[in-house]
Amino acid sequence: MQTPVIGGALAAVVVALTACSGASSPSAADRAVIRDADLYAIDRIEKNFHKSMSTHDIDLMMSLWAPDATFTVGPGQTATGKREIRAYWLKKSKAFRPTTHWVSETPAYKVRATAHGDRGTLTFECHYIDVNRKNLVVVTAADIDVAKIDGRWLITNMVPGSASLKA
Repeated sequence: MQTPVIGGALAAVVVALTACSGASSPSAADRAVIRDADLYAIDRIEKNFHKSMSTHDIDLMMSLWAPDATFTVGPGQTATGKREIRAYWLKKSKAFRPTTHWVSETPAYKVRATAHGDRGTLTFECHYIDVNRKNLVVVTAADIDVAKIDGRWLITNMVPGSASLKA
């Protein structure tokens, strides 16, 4: 419950600061608040990405992607646009299969986000836990480019990769 409240409060502050700034450029404090709000919104992409995987919610997953996004699904294989990306998740991803009962999560300390104006990056690890067997089944990583499009941060490019657990 706290997360939506904090996000709403940050958004309200950004709107208020933007409205109050008039024609002058934002102060350093205003820019810091806007940057923090952007980083919060980018971080929400990671959380909703893993929530969609855990709940097999393809609509939530697709709400994270820009219309013309690209998703490199393997060497020399790129899905372009939401239609192809959706098809990949539904047809090729084991995590989205109805018979798969995995929880997808990311260790918080392995999430990295940047924001520079209307562009940014997001990097995280995915740990897939088989709920029935109670064991770790897959560890992957993702390097993601994001952009603020019509006021929303969306994935514009994603390149998944392998990751290994280190002690």
